[in-house]
Amino acid sequence: MKNFTPIDEFVDQIAQKKVNSWFDKLSFAAILSVWVTLVVLFGLSYYFFTTETSYLHYNPTNGPVEGILNHIYFSFITATTTGFGDIVPFGGFKIVAIFEVIFGFLLLAVVTSKFVSIKQNVILEEIYELSFHEKVNRVRSSLLVFRQNISRVEEKEVHKREISDLYTYISSFEDILREVYALTYRQDGSQYTKVLDPLNTELVFNSLINSFEKVNELIGALDQNKMEWRRDVTIHLIYKCINLNQQLFDRLNADKMVSEKNLNDLNAQKSKVIDSLRTAMNVAEEKSPETIILKN
Repeated sequence: MKNFTPIDEFVDQIAQKKVNSWFDKLSFAAILSVWVTLVVLFGLSYYFFTTETSYLHYNPTNGPVEGILNHIYFSFITATTTGFGDIVPFGGFKIVAIFEVIFGFLLLAVVTSKFVSIKQNVILEEIYELSFHEKVNRVRSSLLVFRQNISRVEEKEVHKREISDLYTYISSFEDILREVYALTYRQDGSQYTKVLDPLNTELVFNSLINSFEKVNELIGALDQNKMEWRRDVTIHLIYKCINLNQQLFDRLNADKMVSEKNLNDLNAQKSKVIDSLRTAMNVAEEKSPETIILKN
């Protein structure tokens, strides 16, 4: 039987996530400012609410503490649990000092935690940066390998079995297109989400265009040599790749990841190659109904 999360536990999880998200957005300077402000406010309260029964006693002069700076000084040594012993609270200020120690100690722990998390974030960002660039390089290498495989299939001495298994290469091309789609996805509000920079964007999309050119050249060469390559699965995958490529260029145009001039050049090259590839696909003698639906 499927286990369900109790509603109160679910609400607590949501609240915890919101608190963590809010805390992560706070900077080290903001948290430190809150701590300093709280300490100063306690010091002011010692100064302005001094009475005959509740006051701060200064041991060196054996008298009440005078001056606002001395009261703030006591507040700082209390919040940091230093306790030099030169100033001692009397009366109701003993209770106030206890609360200040508690709140001051908790906030100081938060400041220390945030300071450590900043260092961790720097390390995580470096690791993520390396991982992201490795993924980009892997995508570009995969596209290069794909074009090399397609070039090998174009050779006349290639075995007919390899032509019949052409769909395996096209399938790998589809996987690469999906990886590129993930690389270009922009997730708002995520600290560790990176997208392609303009240079890598242009290199990857140029590589995609070159890959489609290779597919187009392969189809033309196979048709010219009267080699039978048309299989429903192959045609189906080619149209899926064309559709994925269109989605990628739609995202490229919407997000404007490259300059307008380079964007126009990429769109012009893409249109030329894809139109030519579609023309080549249209002359296929046999198309399954599924392929026609995908094409439209």
